[in-house]
Amino acid sequence: MGIFSALGKKKQPEFKFTDSETKACFTCDHVVSGERSIVYVAHDADGDWHFMCDGDDHTEENAKIISLKQAVELDPSVNDLYEMPIGVGAVRKSPGERWEPFRLTE
Repeated sequence: MGIFSALGKKKQPEFKFTDSETKACFTCDHVVSGERSIVYVAHDADGDWHFMCDGDDHTEENAKIISLKQAVELDPSVNDLYEMPIGVGAVRKSPGERWEPFRLTE
């Protein structure tokens, strides 16, 4: 690798999840656009991951599918939840705050 080849390349965050980097995950367009931060994460009963903002205004039109790797790239702090079991969620008030886990209800 040349001395200048690394210039302009952003370092990729570590990926800690045991699920595949390409696993499809649910999110909203607010998160994908960078308009809002991820403050709600769920690992639902089907083993699917949800990375959402705090917006109450979600509709089907807001739904987006991204890879688990993309979720980590959007917010590397979701790596803190890599061991979160199925049936559990976590919330925080804002980025940088501690994730607070809770049991998902059916």
